[in-house]
Amino acid sequence: MNRLFFTFLFAMVAFNTMQAQKNNYIHISVDGGFIVNSVRDEKIGLGGTLSWITTDNLIVPQSNNYISLGIKAINNPYGEGKFFSSINNDKNDAFNYLMALAGYRITQQGVTEGFFLEPRLGVVFGASGYTGFAFAPLVGYAYRNFDFSVYCDMGFGHEDSAILKKNFFTPGLSIGYNFGF
Repeated sequence: MNRLFFTFLFAMVAFNTMQAQKNNYIHISVDGGFIVNSVRDEKIGLGGTLSWITTDNLIVPQSNNYISLGIKAINNPYGEGKFFSSINNDKNDAFNYLMALAGYRITQQGVTEGFFLEPRLGVVFGASGYTGFAFAPLVGYAYRNFDFSVYCDMGFGHEDSAILKKNFFTPGLSIGYNFGF
């Protein structure tokens, strides 16, 4: 029921926002960070983000404010885990998580140039049935459609995850590109 509700909410926001837009971007990034509160040995986690960013014509209609909807995935191997072989295998060798995020990007000069701040909220789905609330703020600088940013993924669940904690905190760096259409 919860997944159906979030899917419906995601589709409605996307549909209503798409109808009134002039500027749309597809954002693709490579993300790397550490889960700082893991009980397991800490290796760097790698992943990526795929987002749709569009000019805000609903909440605060300004040319420098944007709504974003995206999916983020991170694979953080531990023990004998490797980056590629530990994705969705049956071994206990990685903490993988997927975040469905909705954000609000406040920019200095638009998506393609200048400083930006993007608080994002959503849900997180992890290995072994882990689910929770996600908060993933992002701050950075855009130069000629490239994003260079710092993020902190936070997940707050009710049950222990693969890192043997209910919550996780993953600060890291992200490099992305915004394709305008």
